[in-house]
Amino acid sequence: MGGDTTETEDKTPDGSSGQSFTDPAEPMLPTPSETTAWKSIYMAGACSFIQATQFAIFFASMWPYILTLKPDVKQGSFGVVVALYSVSQCICSVGFGWWSNRIGQVRLPLIVGFLIMACGNLTYLSLQYWPSHHLYVMMAARFIAGGGTGNMSLLRAYASTASTMKDRSRAIACVSGGIAMGTMIGPGLQLLFAPLGADGINVLGLAISIYSSPALFCLILNGLGLLIVKFAFEEKYIIKHENDVKHDEENGEKTAKKLGNPDFIAILLCVFTRFLQIFLNTTTESIGSAYLMMMFSYEKEEAVTVNAGIHTVSGSIAATMFICFIFTKIREYVKIRTFTLISLIMPLTWLIATYPYNFYSGSVKIMVNGSHADCDLNKYSWCADQKTINQYVYIIGYILVFGVAFTFMNITVTTLFSKVVGPRPQGTYQGIYQTAGSFGRMFAPIIMSYTYTLYGPSVPWLILIVSFIFLILAWIVLRERMVPFGEYEPSKIDHSN
Repeated sequence: MGGDTTETEDKTPDGSSGQSFTDPAEPMLPTPSETTAWKSIYMAGACSFIQATQFAIFFASMWPYILTLKPDVKQGSFGVVVALYSVSQCICSVGFGWWSNRIGQVRLPLIVGFLIMACGNLTYLSLQYWPSHHLYVMMAARFIAGGGTGNMSLLRAYASTASTMKDRSRAIACVSGGIAMGTMIGPGLQLLFAPLGADGINVLGLAISIYSSPALFCLILNGLGLLIVKFAFEEKYIIKHENDVKHDEENGEKTAKKLGNPDFIAILLCVFTRFLQIFLNTTTESIGSAYLMMMFSYEKEEAVTVNAGIHTVSGSIAATMFICFIFTKIREYVKIRTFTLISLIMPLTWLIATYPYNFYSGSVKIMVNGSHADCDLNKYSWCADQKTINQYVYIIGYILVFGVAFTFMNITVTTLFSKVVGPRPQGTYQGIYQTAGSFGRMFAPIIMSYTYTLYGPSVPWLILIVSFIFLILAWIVLRERMVPFGEYEPSKIDHSN
């Protein structure tokens, strides 16, 4: 560059010679590209959809399944089962990112990840054969499967480095949209297995029931993912060279322009934003049904129906927005920092509007006659003074937050994070970003369920309100730093021979 047109040797993301790209003996190595690799990015979106679907499909049936196998199991033990998935994902996402950067590709780690997921699903399918260890085998199954999904961060990283700066937000939206739609559709797929019932059918000694069939279905998804990666995923990269050599005509010195480190503060803010987003999302998932039953006097079945309806509406809105963002030019009008701020203000507004202030006149009803609706004063002493809120404000606000605000957040923050990291291999950085979400998914059920049990919804809401106020102020104060790599401060230049 800089007038030197004789250099023809391309570099892979790990800096190796580009000559190996055409070596038929090494078909899994990535290839360079000057344009966005849309085909492989769409395939990455399909893989992210498969991973998110296999994560979400189990939640409707796991608790009834373990109760069937081990009737004396307690909710606390089941909470460990749920948490272990995220623990494993946290550990493995950084490991997958490091490995991907080390070997200069994402394809092999993706294949290994799908194989690990398949092992986890096989373990889950074998639960029926462990009569004395059902709970521990389920823990092992979810831990193994969670480790396999640690490579999900590589899909975001690939979308970042396989797209031009102009196409970056659209490319990342393909992967984020796959995750969002998989999470939305996954629980609904459980309905496909309802006709099997609890007893199911016996095939070669294997009982395939409403509880075990999701694992079998996920094995099929794992196989589909492997086929996509093996035969349809052509790994290509658009990435800036680490060294740009120029000739100084006055003194003959050569100056190597090296990429400096990305802005740590900007990265930290993006990571904390992701943590708080997943923290809020997991909080509503953890106490959502119990909250509806306590606050609005819903019976169990009614609470499940309302909750499912809310998620269906918000999920449909999110899917529509992702599709519009990916396939129309509406993305050109999305200003990343502005829409990020709006997407943070919306949940704060919802939390403030649904806080049960003491000056409200209405109080929750106390549970009587063995009903599961209303507030159980025998369990929670705060029921006596708990104020009610408007259920329409809660439901409409919920749909706007998780259908609109979080969709924008998934697009804008993820896109900005990749731009802040800059034109370099992003596997490790995206692993850290995903780990932040996994930490949010781990800590939210523990912290918020504990505070909800002791103090009711007021304290969990206060924790979230204070956190979002702090986060919004940080985005306002640090606005000038939340820009693509190299725009806040110039890249470091190493003057050497």
